[in-house]
Amino acid sequence: MNSKLTETQQKAICSKLGNVKLNLLYKASIHGFTGAAFHQHCDNKSATVSVGYNTSGYVFGGYTSQPFSQSRQFVNDNQAFLFSFSREKLNTYPVTNAPYAVKMDMNSGPNFGDTLILVYKNQKKMYSNPGSFGSFFHKKFYNFTAEKMHGNDLDLTECEVYQVEESSQFENPWRTVNWNSEQKKKLMERIESYKPSISSVSEARVLLVGPVGAGKSSFFNSFKSIFKGHITSQATPGTSSTSVTTLVSYWPKTVNNMIINVFKNKLYLHHYAKNFRQV
Repeated sequence: MNSKLTETQQKAICSKLGNVKLNLLYKASIHGFTGAAFHQHCDNKSATVSVGYNTSGYVFGGYTSQPFSQSRQFVNDNQAFLFSFSREKLNTYPVTNAPYAVKMDMNSGPNFGDTLILVYKNQKKMYSNPGSFGSFFHKKFYNFTAEKMHGNDLDLTECEVYQVEESSQFENPWRTVNWNSEQKKKLMERIESYKPSISSVSEARVLLVGPVGAGKSSFFNSFKSIFKGHITSQATPGTSSTSVTTLVSYWPKTVNNMIINVFKNKLYLHHYAKNFRQV
């Protein structure tokens, strides 16, 4: 599934939530504009970001840290907020009455306190009621204006729900490295001239250990290609439920004083462990 949110819009939302990324769970144009389809893909998953798109081009939605369900009850969430975009600028509207932040609605999509409901009553529609200061059922649980949020257009073209997940990626590189031909040459010379500091150890040996598909063969091929000056594929890479390696032989490949041994099947590691020194 392709996300309709732009990269800039996703970054704007994630910036409010920490070092996270968005994983698309539900897309109404694919799964259906029904409460059943929404709950099938989104129940018991938190936190989530729900996004609506209307025929006037507005993009809006809400965030909740609580998992969706079909309990028909209001759920307390003091972290919930609604949002809208003015082009790429994010506008946020925090919940003002946390015990009524989210309602678990069986027959609709994401329901933010009966104030903003996407896929309303199994239709390509939304429900919007910014509220008033009258009766309980019209109290403002979120403060926004319908005009700014969605231009008073209640017809949806799309609805998406994303799960918020922790991200291992950094907004900016954690260090600055100058990758150029001169730096590459220095690194290669450093590796080629390496000698173990202990005289009784004649060479350094590198053992690559990892499960099937981890990239051991690809690492070996990349390393050797650099020193060969052209692409080489001596180790056979591949994708399979079991190891691509069917036969293991001990014949180390040497880059000056460094020996690289690749065993792709862990069953062989114990047998060859005696051939390796700790360095």
